[in-house]
Amino acid sequence: MSIVLAALTFGLIAGLKPGPLGVFVIHETLAHGLRRGFVSSLAPVVTDGPIILLSLFISKYVSETSWFIPIISITGSLYLVYLAQKIYRSPKGINPNSNGVTSGIYTAIKINALNPSPYMFWLTIGSSYILMGTDIEAILFVVCALASLCLTKYGVAYSIKVLGQRFNPRVYSILLRSLAFPLLIFGGQLMYLGVSGLIG
Repeated sequence: MSIVLAALTFGLIAGLKPGPLGVFVIHETLAHGLRRGFVSSLAPVVTDGPIILLSLFISKYVSETSWFIPIISITGSLYLVYLAQKIYRSPKGINPNSNGVTSGIYTAIKINALNPSPYMFWLTIGSSYILMGTDIEAILFVVCALASLCLTKYGVAYSIKVLGQRFNPRVYSILLRSLAFPLLIFGGQLMYLGVSGLIG
């Protein structure tokens, strides 16, 4: 249950955090309608699959060493702390109309494939949670994280389109910055597991 909660939380935070794909999904939703925005929000389902397989491929050859899981857990913990402080210091608003990029699901896929964030997540934090659980828990983590990520990105775009001028970027920023605290909690858990594994 804790793995599912972590996956949903990570997906929610990644979905709310302003980034190139999020801006593009908002752009698609506002410019071309809800269906086009929803399709664009599914880009991580396509791009993150190969990244996850790469992470597991790397893990297969080094996970038998006693230091691998503790080291990757500590790395994931430090990355979570970095994300937490970055989110907490995020701007007090967002500009959903920036970046007038071309439209289409292929553009969304290219944007996400060229974004370093998914690689950093799955090679550190994601791998830590996948390796610490059973096969079923690993599958649940991946599915819940991707579902939460895609639905949150689309939910943000949908809310902006529906609310229109009533959308308050400052409230959005406050909500986003508050999510830095659960990131720190998960980071602390990963650090504890990593250090315990090294000295245990």
